[in-house]
Amino acid sequence: MGGEALFWIFIVVFSILMLIGFFLLDRPRKGRGVHPRLPARTDVDDPRGRHEKADRVDPRESTDRL
Repeated sequence: MGGEALFWIFIVVFSILMLIGFFLLDRPRKGRGVHPRLPARTDVDDPRGRHEKADRVDPRESTDRL
């Protein structure tokens, strides 16, 4: 066999192995932990969770010169 035929056989075999590995390893794991019945409570008015809202900043007072 010529070198080019070996190259293409290698490419085909490698591609098939990569696809098989992708389908075998890319599945979500089955969780064995305890799942709570109720989700964590969140505040609808504060989308950032338990953090307080940041103070408003006036861009004219910035000393940053880019």
